[in-house]
Amino acid sequence: MGKQSNLLPGILSNDVEFFQDGEQLKAITSGTVIDFTQLSFAHMQILRDEIEKEPDVKMLLLDMFPNSEFKRLEQFVKCRFGGLDYTADLTTEGAQQGEWWPCPLRGKCAHEGVLCKQVSYNGNVLDHQDVTLVQLLATNSTNDVIANEMNLPLGSFHLLKKRLYNKLGVQTKQESTIIGQRLNLI
Repeated sequence: MGKQSNLLPGILSNDVEFFQDGEQLKAITSGTVIDFTQLSFAHMQILRDEIEKEPDVKMLLLDMFPNSEFKRLEQFVKCRFGGLDYTADLTTEGAQQGEWWPCPLRGKCAHEGVLCKQVSYNGNVLDHQDVTLVQLLATNSTNDVIANEMNLPLGSFHLLKKRLYNKLGVQTKQESTIIGQRLNLI
């Protein structure tokens, strides 16, 4: 999708960046912050088309909100694009694949990985433990401290880190931090 820059998407273009503002779903587009209810018909249609592409997502949303297409669209956007980042959620080319954001329901949601997309890199899915490890490796904590924080014996920690590095195709904490930044994990 759109090229990453130092400006939020939608500031200087008609790209759209969705984000949660407390309980409110907002969007930045054409230099303005708007409520989700003010989104254009064309942008709503892109969202409808995205839902149609994924039968599991469509059925899940229909089960959640059988009588409100608007609520289905809103829930889809909250789960799939709820974080504020530097990659446009909607462009003239369509919707991005989804993004990781620190959803308050992460780890407790029955729909995790369906409505929201699992984080992947180089075709490898990163599970919750992988994401946590990427985040902790970006700190100045030592391996011993990180292992303790993750409640892992040091040997298990090193195996997990090696598996993560293989998934990411990296060899150092610094390289995993760069990828974590690109994936909006840190």
